[in-house]
Amino acid sequence: MASKSLRHTFRRLWALDKFSYSVRVFIALTGSMALCWYQNEMALLIPLFLGIIASALAETDDSWQGRLNALAVTLVCFSIAALAVELLFPYPWLFVCSLALASFCLTMLGALGERYGAIAYGTLILSVYTMIGVDQRGGEVLDFWHEPMLLVAGAAWYGLLSVVWQMLFSNQPVQQALARLFRELGQYLKLKSTLFEPIRTLNVEARRLELAQQNGKVVAALNVTKEIILHRVGSGRPGSKVSRYLKLYFIAQDIHERASSSHYPYNSLTDAFFHSDVLFRCQRLLRQQGVA
Repeated sequence: MASKSLRHTFRRLWALDKFSYSVRVFIALTGSMALCWYQNEMALLIPLFLGIIASALAETDDSWQGRLNALAVTLVCFSIAALAVELLFPYPWLFVCSLALASFCLTMLGALGERYGAIAYGTLILSVYTMIGVDQRGGEVLDFWHEPMLLVAGAAWYGLLSVVWQMLFSNQPVQQALARLFRELGQYLKLKSTLFEPIRTLNVEARRLELAQQNGKVVAALNVTKEIILHRVGSGRPGSKVSRYLKLYFIAQDIHERASSSHYPYNSLTDAFFHSDVLFRCQRLLRQQGVA
């Protein structure tokens, strides 16, 4: 019984998108710390950590091939940014102008898509980390390649870990998106059930507003899940696992359409069934469906 409960808890954690992200970051940070401790080079730890964090911020949902291509672009951008900061930091005016121009270009790069937006954001973060490192040395640039190399090495380590993770668990983003969708849908059904409260003084408009806000979250989750599944399908035939996820998506879509299609005056229902348990049973049924 305990093992079954533990397995159920792990499955719930596995369905959270932040869980796998946190595990990858933990493995990357722990691996870097273990290597520095083993080599007795703890002074290298901070740049490696900062590179890992910047690379994690630049990560986007994609196939392992897409993540590998994105990693190559990320490492090139990180290398250029870190070296530029190291070389231009002693020249304030040139550094400020270059930083402003680079910030504008990276912001425009984000307009090409979510992937490039994340890479641009991570590059700006890495530039700030490099500036902090140079400032900690009093602005002195000794070996201009040393700290950029460590930052990029940390970024490469996390990036490779992310690619391998995606190769091993390629369908995990779909599972997480479906779990998020059904969580939002369950909350919608629970809110919907409150409209069947057998009370004549019920504030229906306030609950309708709350329901409309939750409906927006459900629609957003539906759109995100659809994009992730279609990205996995591509132009070919879906595999057995993807077909199963597609069926689950259509089930969620059907439940949402049925739950959001009725707009009966609930006050009239309350007056008609005030002395009956029909409304209470409807409310309980919807709530149980939401909990399930």
